[in-house]
Amino acid sequence: MSLKVDLETNFAECVLNAGKIILGDNQRKEMNPELQKKQRKNILKAICALLNSGGGVVKAEIENKDYNYEIHGVGLKMPSIFKGYLDEMQQGELFLIFVRSWNAEASGVRLATLCSNLYHRYRASTDVMDPKEALAFLKGKTQTLRNTDSSSLRAHKVCAGVRNEHSIRASAAALFARTQLQYLEKLNFTKSLHVEFKMFSTEGSRCFQESLPSCVSAFANTEGGYIFFGVHDETHQVIGCEKENIDLDILKVAIDSCIRTLPVHHFCTQKHDIKYAVKFLEVYNQGALHGYVCAVKVEQFCCAVFAKMPSSWQVKDNHVKQLDTKKWIAWMMEADPDLSRLSEMVLAVSLSSTTPRSRTVCTHKNFECLEAQQKRYFPVLPDRVVYRPESLYKELFSTHKGLRNLINKEMRSFSQGILIFSRSWAVDLGLQEKQGVICDALLLSQNNSPLLYTILSEWDASWKGYSRIVALTLKQKLVNTGGYTGKLCVTPLIFLLNPDNTATTLHDSDLQIYPESYNLMTTQHIEALLQSLVIVLLGFRSFLSEELGSEVLSLLTDKQYELLSKNIRKTRELFVHGLPGTGKTILALKIMEKIRNVFHCQPDDILYICENQPLKNFVSQRHICQAVTRKTFMKNDFQKIQHIIIDEAQNFRTEDGDWYEKAKTITQGEKDCPGILWIFLDYFQTTHLSCNGLPALTAQYPREELTRVIRNADPIANYLQEVMQEVRENPPGNIPSGSLEMVHKGEWAQGIPGNVEIMEYLDLEDMVVQVAKKCLFFLKNGYSPKDIAMLCSKASEVEIYKDKLLRAMRKRKISELDEESDLLVQIKDASDIMANHIVLDSVRRFSGLERNIIFGFNLMAEPAIFHNLLLCLASRAKKHLYILKVPV
Repeated sequence: MSLKVDLETNFAECVLNAGKIILGDNQRKEMNPELQKKQRKNILKAICALLNSGGGVVKAEIENKDYNYEIHGVGLKMPSIFKGYLDEMQQGELFLIFVRSWNAEASGVRLATLCSNLYHRYRASTDVMDPKEALAFLKGKTQTLRNTDSSSLRAHKVCAGVRNEHSIRASAAALFARTQLQYLEKLNFTKSLHVEFKMFSTEGSRCFQESLPSCVSAFANTEGGYIFFGVHDETHQVIGCEKENIDLDILKVAIDSCIRTLPVHHFCTQKHDIKYAVKFLEVYNQGALHGYVCAVKVEQFCCAVFAKMPSSWQVKDNHVKQLDTKKWIAWMMEADPDLSRLSEMVLAVSLSSTTPRSRTVCTHKNFECLEAQQKRYFPVLPDRVVYRPESLYKELFSTHKGLRNLINKEMRSFSQGILIFSRSWAVDLGLQEKQGVICDALLLSQNNSPLLYTILSEWDASWKGYSRIVALTLKQKLVNTGGYTGKLCVTPLIFLLNPDNTATTLHDSDLQIYPESYNLMTTQHIEALLQSLVIVLLGFRSFLSEELGSEVLSLLTDKQYELLSKNIRKTRELFVHGLPGTGKTILALKIMEKIRNVFHCQPDDILYICENQPLKNFVSQRHICQAVTRKTFMKNDFQKIQHIIIDEAQNFRTEDGDWYEKAKTITQGEKDCPGILWIFLDYFQTTHLSCNGLPALTAQYPREELTRVIRNADPIANYLQEVMQEVRENPPGNIPSGSLEMVHKGEWAQGIPGNVEIMEYLDLEDMVVQVAKKCLFFLKNGYSPKDIAMLCSKASEVEIYKDKLLRAMRKRKISELDEESDLLVQIKDASDIMANHIVLDSVRRFSGLERNIIFGFNLMAEPAIFHNLLLCLASRAKKHLYILKVPV
């Protein structure tokens, strides 16, 4: 009886088909117990998988044809952890269970788990830990590598008050050391924290299969102990297993196999196996050998022992899959990253208050909070339906006659809510755009479930499946990315806008029915869902993900979102001027993702061009495009490329030819359908005096500007503004007049601590010693090697500085920092920018990248571009900037 994802469903949901089932309180009591157990297990497994995967529907075919939900009940006996997550409904011969997503805040744990299968000893019993207890136990192990589970410690104290636990353990050890026992001999000790008695069942090996895993898990996870098979647990009399019914060799092999295959998880580096010993104690009756007691001694384990894999599932790749122990522990223990070194960032959404698959969401402390952004982008006003975005729906209404009448007609039955238009919700959600879609509009209204309208200009047979996939993806994104924890469905509605401006309804009149609890009952419910929508639309995988070692989402700035929302079919060419730290590379990455979905592109169809190799390598790792340097672009044939994104264009040169003309020729190869050519640049960061190959400023049209600087701490930002004024007042000859006036429009983040130091040293040796000392200070105070970059004027200087710095750092005894100190002294260039090492490279090769801590060595350049090079250096630093000088 396997679970299958129903790919033919009319629900915009993940639907799991659980097969046939008998329902009803009385009807299930009359079933074969084994079949009853299998059916229930299958249903619980499906529910658990959906809870961990964003919710959905479990569908089962009712086998008893006379069943009536209202009369007969269900009879499945749902566990208490499912309370509040399920709605049930009978639809003819189908039984539907609507499952909302798991809520970490309400439950206290990240995952829905039917059973942790992680055991401990409590008083004299073997108990399975509930998920909260399991999480506390595992966290304790990571902190101390010894058992700090409060319930076990408490159990020890309680048991000690009844009987001397030490004495019981000593008596058990003495019994384990014996070789002979007498039949019906009464032992002088009882079950306890460290002792368990078990009787042999009629099937000799079965009792070991059923009880040994949980007992070994419990003793290993507590303080160790003894299990005696063949001792009556109430009378404490020795019974044993009759010698005719036991094969000691086979039983020993079975016990060894059972214990050695138990799932274990290590937090320590030693990775020991479970330590145990097995003995068979002879039992005599009136001088004759009667049978055997099997004694198992289990040592306390260093980390965690499970009886079997946790009973927890997810839906992945259209299959229901059980989480293995390692994955389950990692997911359960996942926590928000430590932002203590990132004072500019604040948590907008915490993992402890959201859904299993959502990520930490961070925003800049100077940005509006998530709630304020929602109210500004997507306001919910009383007694009316608000249309947003205003510019888009007005453009759509003016372009497509009949659209206004269709929308207004559909909105007549709704008194309050918001209708959010998009040229393609598919593209907004990372799906491919479909030709023939005029627009999509999402309606959230009070006392109704969300509706997704798709308006078509032409019809084909695939529209029904397409609209279902878009609605399903939207629902899953709101839950799994946006972190929405309420009950949620999205119903797709499809209309064809005819040439005569009338509209035809294409969706079925008998839409899938949801329980009433899936309606958005209050304004607060609507706004909570809209806040999740803000995360879905403005969220991107932050560069902090690499820095912090865990997945982090950040939100786009207003201007970034505005540019990303442009109709790129109408904005084929665009020049984006951005001040240092305004997120040009972030926007370049996002626009390439959009190009891929709008034009149905493969990564090989999109070309990203920059000037330096490290930035090219960084972008290549995103696997969304081909990434090359300008030199490679000019040397090779890229005629099959459709779309080109150019970054850091102010530092391009024409030494190998006219790169701009070549890029334009490629993207305009198809006159009827030219490709995209977006160029990102910042004239302030020009670091050469050669011709850059850009068209005249007046010919850079259309042009947009990014002026909100979000990278640098206050002292660095202040310093940058001073240097930018120097550049503006004394620009190099190759920078066009008027291109630097945007400095007056700059918005600079406030309240971010950091520092700028400009220091002079007597000689090079003195300088590198002080740099090594400073690096050691940062590494001792929570920073990692990949927080630090050291930049010099020319690439030829790198090896000179590298040898001196390595020697100086070794002399500072960095090896005493921790066990992995060999990593801390690695110094490499910026080519492998994501690796955990200190970067040492030239300022020019580090263009477009950033670090928390920047050291600039003896910066030298031609006077005309000195301040430009200084600006390029300083703008790379997020928190700490050191500009170091040595007499030449």
